Amino acid sequence: MVKDSSSGLSSALSGGADTIVARATAAGACALAVIRVSGPETGRLARVLCPKIDMETPWRAAVVRLCDRSGGFLETAVAIPYRAPKSYTGEDMLELMVHGSPWIVDAVVGTMISAGARHANPGEFTRRAVANGKMDLVQAEAVNEVVHAETAWQARLAREQLHGALSREFGALKEELIVFLAEIEGSLDFEEQGAVVNQEVLRKAHEGCVSRIDALLDTTAVGVRVREGARVVIVGPPNSGKSTLFNALLARERAIVTAAPGTTRDVLEADLEIEGLPVILVDTAGLREAADLAEAEGIRRAEQEEARADVILALHAADEGGAPQSQEVGDRRLDIVSKVDLANQRMDGILAISCVTGEGLDRLREEIHRRVSEPMMSITAGVAVNARHANALVRAREYLEGVLLVPREVAALEIRSGMMVLDEVLGEVDDEDVLEAVFSAFCVGK
Repeated sequence: MVKDSSSGLSSALSGGADTIVARATAAGACALAVIRVSGPETGRLARVLCPKIDMETPWRAAVVRLCDRSGGFLETAVAIPYRAPKSYTGEDMLELMVHGSPWIVDAVVGTMISAGARHANPGEFTRRAVANGKMDLVQAEAVNEVVHAETAWQARLAREQLHGALSREFGALKEELIVFLAEIEGSLDFEEQGAVVNQEVLRKAHEGCVSRIDALLDTTAVGVRVREGARVVIVGPPNSGKSTLFNALLARERAIVTAAPGTTRDVLEADLEIEGLPVILVDTAGLREAADLAEAEGIRRAEQEEARADVILALHAADEGGAPQSQEVGDRRLDIVSKVDLANQRMDGILAISCVTGEGLDRLREEIHRRVSEPMMSITAGVAVNARHANALVRAREYLEGVLLVPREVAALEIRSGMMVLDEVLGEVDDEDVLEAVFSAFCVGK
């Protein structure tokens, strides 16, 4: 995860020479809280809090007494000093573990600020880590994703990205572009000397770059599924048991259920985890000829949800003589006979469920998991790009379009522009708008 050297970015990214402080754990009363300090004045500020603190023996925890600037006792803490460059930020750092009293935390942070530190901005510790070459911007995004991971798959994908899996893919793409650029610039020399340019070599180099971009872009949908959740939409006619199934899968009464058809008029959403996979479960209005304008709008929204669903659970009520009629094939649609406890015939070979007896619900969960997870299994090393990465890849691909049909000098400029886009993704080129967009989503102290 650690780079060999600083990225060399501007002071807009590095944050300058000031020393920052912030609580690194969630706000509010808790058992323990961690306070972080980073910057060139860390040692001096530490001695303001605790004159006897040993800052010359880094990476060793010690119990210390913390005092305010007048010498008044504040707290007994565990202190861990770090020396540059072997710290999270690449700067001198101090982490203090104190009791989680808001008063204690505020008093310690306030003492640091009164002694010359300033309060850190959201994500500023990680921003400095990028500036000092401890990680790239793609890995920095993963730090935030690790913090906010709520399912096993989200945590896995974030860990792989934090450990450099996606960064290596972008690095490999950049290397291919460098090779392609070398071939283009080399062909200029050949043309000047009157030699024949090997067009097949240029074509293969171009195809290799485009193919690698397309392979990364193909993981975008998987990234959305993991980070935001796959949309699993329940559809069917009125009184087919959609809302009852919605509540059963959530294991709580989320949707109103009545015997009257057409109870659900709007779209209901709820987050669900199925075997470590994030799912957005969606309940919709019954599909039929609308009786009024409100129902018509509900049906229109249901059809919209069906169109954008990753998985469709199409219900057919057994007590209405329902049977799957869909001609759609593949793993997007799953036809289900509901209310099987009211059926008078066997349902062999059909996924049949009863939310009253629980019959078939475990199998249904397994089917949802399979259909949601199969696309994820196709990605290697947990690589899946997010929207920022995808936009950059699209831009890079646009620069490569038609480069074999333009003068070589123009082609070289286009390839260099594509490489610049990749540098922006990794944070090797300072773009304040990009940096603000990435780090504004961070919590203070990270």
